[in-house]
Amino acid sequence: MNLSSKTDRMFEVKRGDLNLPLKDSIHLDFSTELSKLSNVPPERIDYNSIFSLVRKAVKSTTNKERVGLGLALADLPAQLGAFWEVGGNYIVMNRNLLDALKFAHRPVEEVNSFVFVILMHEYLHSLGVLDEYKARALTARICAAIFEEGHPAFEMGTKDPWQVYPFLMRVPSGNGENLRIINNFDSDSVSYIM
Repeated sequence: MNLSSKTDRMFEVKRGDLNLPLKDSIHLDFSTELSKLSNVPPERIDYNSIFSLVRKAVKSTTNKERVGLGLALADLPAQLGAFWEVGGNYIVMNRNLLDALKFAHRPVEEVNSFVFVILMHEYLHSLGVLDEYKARALTARICAAIFEEGHPAFEMGTKDPWQVYPFLMRVPSGNGENLRIINNFDSDSVSYIM
């Protein structure tokens, strides 16, 4: 058995395994809200609205939040969904993985769920959960708490996006080139007119 399959199983979480203070019906709200964002073509991902849901999910489960983050897309190595540099203000997400999901004609809800899970993981890092395994485990616990089993965000969050979509490991690797800043990201935290 290889290391990745052992690691993947470490993060599989069932809804009953949780010890998070949530109402039983809260997952319906997040599923519905994420589904509402799926009524647009996949090339028009609403990163700001997805991140707004991430912030609400994390706050409702951990009572922690942070404002003022930015998002950029770049060509990154296939095994890297995104990264956040300690002390930084930007999450950099792997454009190649998003393009691969779109090219594979995955439904918009799955693409949005992928973005949700990846952003949540990096957002948790920005909140001080610096250990990779702890961030993955907390991402799994939150996704299991707010989404019903079978929802794409539940599957990706409680397992591993590369376990759900093995073809992502064959995506061409980048080296950080073609950086593109996403405008109007984390706009909920802006309380003044620019």
